Amino acid sequence: GLIAAKAERRARDEAARPLRQWREEELAAMHRSFYGFDQSYHVARYNFVRKVPKSRTPLTLARHRAIAGPRALRNAS
Repeated sequence: GLIAAKAERRARDEAARPLRQWREEELAAMHRSFYGFDQSYHVARYNFVRKVPKSRTPLTLARHRAIAGPRALRNAS
């Protein structure tokens, strides 16, 4: 049934790439974010904790801006 299929899929996934390997890679990426030279994590965390508003709406939320492009926005105003 459904549970057997899920267990089989999980076993295949685990055989291809063990959960331990995923965990180690994720921890390595986190270590780079926290202790590496890129400060973007720390800036984002600071802004989030202190409720600093965004200077503009991200393009992921304002998709019409990405489609129209910056030239269309200048001509519209």
